[in-house]
Amino acid sequence: MSVSKRPTGETIVPAVESRYDWLLALLPFPMLLGILVAAVTDIRVAFGVSLGGLPSVAMLVYGLFVDPPLSGSSACQ
Repeated sequence: MSVSKRPTGETIVPAVESRYDWLLALLPFPMLLGILVAAVTDIRVAFGVSLGGLPSVAMLVYGLFVDPPLSGSSACQ
């Protein structure tokens, strides 16, 4: 039985291949910003999260419906 070992010291760097990967990675940040603003100011946390969720929803709608990834396009390869 053959067992292959990865050399020590080798780092794995995830490749971000398209703008849709970036879009998915950035979705939670407006909501986190809303939580931070709510913690610093007098507004409720639920209101801060919902305000922060609006840009997240806008980015998601843009990525899914306005400029969706198409199979076979160069952005998804």
